[in-house]
Amino acid sequence: MGILLGNMTKINIIQKKLGKIKLLLMDFDGVLTDGFVYVNGKGEESVKCSRKDGLGISMLKRAGFGVGVISKETNQVVSVRCKKMGIFCFQKVSDGEEKLKILKRVQKEFKISTEETAYMGDDLQDIPILKYVGCAIAVADAHPQVKKSAHFVTCSKGGDHAVREICEMILQAKGIKIEY
Repeated sequence: MGILLGNMTKINIIQKKLGKIKLLLMDFDGVLTDGFVYVNGKGEESVKCSRKDGLGISMLKRAGFGVGVISKETNQVVSVRCKKMGIFCFQKVSDGEEKLKILKRVQKEFKISTEETAYMGDDLQDIPILKYVGCAIAVADAHPQVKKSAHFVTCSKGGDHAVREICEMILQAKGIKIEY
């Protein structure tokens, strides 16, 4: 009974945090992808992304949420995917501290508080941002230190619909019907 009560309390805390969210930012590689890079014989790179994640992002955007990517990697794939989803993206971000500076700039531009900001990450460079935001989210296969810095860890791995999982949780916490 104590374990269940503890889990219910944690669920309530996460729902309250998600209920305040107006802006979802995330890393790209390892969150919107499975973290792998596929290289063909010509040296061209590609990655695997989830269409379900894209649909979740579309639902959030339609409900008026801000959504964006802050990525250390500079890759045309990131630009193309973000453009297709209609979300902003920052690339070639040197480290976690620079990611945090960008996040703060985005918050100021959108007039959104820290409490109203969620961030999804998977690796060490995401820790400074995770420690700052109102709702810190790690994907299931994130680095153990990232999971320790998160308020919530998804059931799904990066690139395997983890973003969709969070999008639906945010909508539910806000009392918004999940539909496309």
